[in-house]
Amino acid sequence: MNEEMINEIVQKVFAKAKTECAIHTNNALNNHIENSTAISYKTAERLCQKYIDKKDNIGKQSEHTINVLCQYLGYESFSDYVKQNSKEKISLEDNKVVTKKNWKLITAISLIVVVGLILGLSEKSKEPKCMVWRIDHYEKTDCTTSYTENIIPLDEVRLQTFKKVKVNITCTFFDETTGEPTKWYYKSGNNIEFYTGPGLHPVNGKTLKAITEHIVDKYVPIHTYEESSFAE
Repeated sequence: MNEEMINEIVQKVFAKAKTECAIHTNNALNNHIENSTAISYKTAERLCQKYIDKKDNIGKQSEHTINVLCQYLGYESFSDYVKQNSKEKISLEDNKVVTKKNWKLITAISLIVVVGLILGLSEKSKEPKCMVWRIDHYEKTDCTTSYTENIIPLDEVRLQTFKKVKVNITCTFFDETTGEPTKWYYKSGNNIEFYTGPGLHPVNGKTLKAITEHIVDKYVPIHTYEESSFAE
């Protein structure tokens, strides 16, 4: 990955975090990024040290981390970010004379563009601006007050990446490059739930905890309870 472009992405991530966070200290911003994405506090801290504080002894980030940062900025992935931010050079002929016919064409195109924008904004205003938890994932919904469901503002990144999942010993629980956790959990009594990202429990609002080797050893099933998973 292009290091210059990664630096640009991280700068934009922390700039966005400042617009969403009341306190702009590194600690507050790192916590906000952890709660808003599938990136841990430690990873956010390393990003801050390398690209904001310009420290030289910080290693490279994984492709997964950069993709999550791009999703936080509203892109599908790093490749989508590169595609949408590439600038095409447009060359114009010197002293080109615009005829009356050209002006009519430009006016017609401008009118079409304006009408398209108006219709597009009208349709966009009808899109749901909130989301609600449904069993194991978030779904878009209208921001109508509900006494039975916890309706929260729409977060496209969390909508796409945050889910409740079933796990077994074949799942990946830690990033192979950084060692950072890729699953989080909530435990109440003998009941334990696993999620694909950090933050708050979607129902009771409790803070989810990063998975550890101890949790994996003690609570993760060693098979899938299917006939094919048992040795004969």
